[in-house]
Amino acid sequence: MGSGGTALGIIGIILAAGAIGFAFVVWNGQNTTNSDVDDLTEALNNLESDLSNLTRTIVVGIWDDIDENLDYSPYNAGNNWLFEFGAHNLSNTDYISVSNTNTRITLLKSGWYRIHISVLLGSMLFSNDYSIMILKDGAIEIYLDFYDTSTASVGWYYPIDSSVFVYSNGTNYIEINGYGDADNFYAVDSSNFNQATIEYVVI
Repeated sequence: MGSGGTALGIIGIILAAGAIGFAFVVWNGQNTTNSDVDDLTEALNNLESDLSNLTRTIVVGIWDDIDENLDYSPYNAGNNWLFEFGAHNLSNTDYISVSNTNTRITLLKSGWYRIHISVLLGSMLFSNDYSIMILKDGAIEIYLDFYDTSTASVGWYYPIDSSVFVYSNGTNYIEINGYGDADNFYAVDSSNFNQATIEYVVI
């Protein structure tokens, strides 16, 4: 073979080697890109899981038997009483304990708790203020509801349907206080209307 043929053969070998090298680089780059996408997808899934965990709660108490209790001073009048929670539908004793004729709930694990109550109130009089408060260790923590009745006779008020968050250090207790300007309003004792729940917020 002449020198021209040899030169062309060498050029062909170089071009073939270059093509193989280019194909490898492109193929490897695609693998790297796919790997990066997989890593990004996994990171996003982990972030979504973390965000979901921030809002996850554990239901630790459910009651649908709610009444008023006038046994404990100073909450022993027709216009100033404590809610009494009857039979438990659910009670997780790792998180809560109930005492004082089911009016006091101690929050046993430190952290945030979501307290929710739905209740029907009866004997509401016109032109009066009524409030439902969360007491923490005997002091007002937050209002669940405040209702100013109209100048016409009211009778029933429904729904009180409110939720609040309360922090416990692991020893705090809560009570729910009904207070009104007029005597003898009450929580209607009926599972058809009433329910209370406590949830523990998982961090």
